[in-house]
Amino acid sequence: MDQLTKFLSVSNCPSGELSSVYAAKVINKQSLLVESAHGYQKDGFIQAGKLFDVERGRPSGRAILENQMLFDPVDAAYYEKYPADPGKVTYQWSSKVSIPINENYFIQVSRFYPFEENDELYYQNLQSLLQIYFSKIGKVAHEAGDLYGKALTQRQEDIYKLMKKGMTNEEIASQIGFSASMVKQETMLIFSKLGVSGRKGLTDAS
Repeated sequence: MDQLTKFLSVSNCPSGELSSVYAAKVINKQSLLVESAHGYQKDGFIQAGKLFDVERGRPSGRAILENQMLFDPVDAAYYEKYPADPGKVTYQWSSKVSIPINENYFIQVSRFYPFEENDELYYQNLQSLLQIYFSKIGKVAHEAGDLYGKALTQRQEDIYKLMKKGMTNEEIASQIGFSASMVKQETMLIFSKLGVSGRKGLTDAS
């Protein structure tokens, strides 16, 4: 767990700046027990062993209780939305991502860098990888944030139609005006939502 939070802290922000990351165990959707943290002050509010309540008035609480990943720019509106936070924030972050992994685990990333295009896609992919990782720690019947069965976005619908025509990622990227790497990431999400392992399964998914 320490290696995971350190890796995310050092590598997840596109600016190359250090992020503050903690991983916590969710106890009956009522409490969070911080199991590992990196990038916070040692005497700060967030540290390993810290136990605090799951509250809807915090991004962590909202993400857990609503079973959804939250992307919060840390600006004036943030402090209006989460009035309990200002006294607890040690650093002035620019953005915060709250990631429910499953009913047992939660991760939060606080960055000094604002959100950019495709950040949401990056964290959706990260969430999927973390679900695989944490499923080996504690098996659960249902993982919050599971993409299977969820509707495709309009961009994913467009890519899906082009894939069914047999176009490569590079050809699709050229046609829709995005990078091939972005198209590849979108195809992974499409496969997850349709419950297929690759392009060969698209016919059945249709």
